Amino acid sequence: MAIYNKSVIVSGRLTFEEVIDETCEKLMDRQVQYSIRRIQEMGNLLDGLEHELDDILLQKDKLNG
Repeated sequence: MAIYNKSVIVSGRLTFEEVIDETCEKLMDRQVQYSIRRIQEMGNLLDGLEHELDDILLQKDKLNG
């Protein structure tokens, strides 16, 4: 997973609400990245399971003639 920093340079002071909004947005971005990575991992796992199942079915067909 790529970790990045989004630094914001703002002239003036941020309100508490702006700080909270920015923090929530960053947390949401991280959650989305994590979710995408997990979905990709599960997809790869599913591909592996499909190949294993294909191999099992192929061996079963060979045994049954």
